[in-house]
Amino acid sequence: MSPDSRLHSGAHIVCADRDRKLLDMIVRTLREDNHCVFQAYDGLAALELCVSLRRIDLLITNTSMPGLNGPQLIRQVREELPMLAILYVRNLDSPDEVPDSLPPDVPTLPEPFTPDQLRAAVRPLLVGD
Repeated sequence: MSPDSRLHSGAHIVCADRDRKLLDMIVRTLREDNHCVFQAYDGLAALELCVSLRRIDLLITNTSMPGLNGPQLIRQVREELPMLAILYVRNLDSPDEVPDSLPPDVPTLPEPFTPDQLRAAVRPLLVGD
């Protein structure tokens, strides 16, 4: 969990990935930009965070996670929060990883990526926040 979200002036973001190193990089980068970031190591925890927290502006997820995989998580989150911005992290080593079932408004960010590429992908999703 993140420290008290009232201390952050940025967006409230849920990040889900089973790759701890990648998740740590994403969380660290977004927190450096003063976002309030909550992390989940599986799809079920990410779903719970998205629907139970009062304000979430963005979900960042990938395919391979225990519990719910990325597409399942996206579908279930969209049932509860249809307007939530979502960023899908795609592993280029697995070409079939990008599911055809992703909603058209869910952009993908190919791995590997730099902190600046992450910021560039996140920024347009938070416009108007």
